[in-house]
Amino acid sequence: MSEEYADRELEAIHEQVGGWFDGFVNSPQYEPLTETQKNKAPGVVRCFAEYSFRHIGMAPEKWNPGSLTECCVEILPGKMSAELAFFQAVAPVLSAFFTFLAEKGLLSNARALAKIVAELDEEIVAASQDQRHWGPAKAFAMAAQKAGVDMCDQKAMHQFMALYNLQLLARQRPAPQAPFVPTTSLPAPAMPVRRSEPKVGRNDPCPCGSGKKFKKCCGR
Repeated sequence: MSEEYADRELEAIHEQVGGWFDGFVNSPQYEPLTETQKNKAPGVVRCFAEYSFRHIGMAPEKWNPGSLTECCVEILPGKMSAELAFFQAVAPVLSAFFTFLAEKGLLSNARALAKIVAELDEEIVAASQDQRHWGPAKAFAMAAQKAGVDMCDQKAMHQFMALYNLQLLARQRPAPQAPFVPTTSLPAPAMPVRRSEPKVGRNDPCPCGSGKKFKKCCGR
């Protein structure tokens, strides 16, 4: 699939899901949502549709329990740089949205999807806060947010990126090894042999008392 074709297909998906959403906001299923959930609802539905297509290749007519779970528990929490309130709204909003689709007969398996996503609520929130599952882009964006960097300030983001990359390199560089210290003592260095008596010359009398020169006796 070419990028241009994929973009056209994604545009068609957004138009289709956007039409569904327009009906959803005027439905009985939308009303019970909290104000925070209603505020997050457009982003939740749009991002679910887009990420399902971009990362799993699932258009709305192909949404199924497996792709729903993968998108909500793995892809969105790992790639979306959103605040906690967004992820807390994912399950309630999508459950209500799928219930609406089921009531209107717009998606054949929508009722089953509504039940499944409602059961995933706590798992979605927990996954979104687990940094071990964050992708590189989300890890960077969340670090920038935590540091108070204005995400719309391109200069500030470039400066933060340079600092962030230096910190990553520092963490990846192996720590210097401590000098090796043997656990057992090394043997003491050999001491030079010192003679207690002066050296006997070859022509000196032999110390044995034979009366001969040392070179003719014990010095042979």
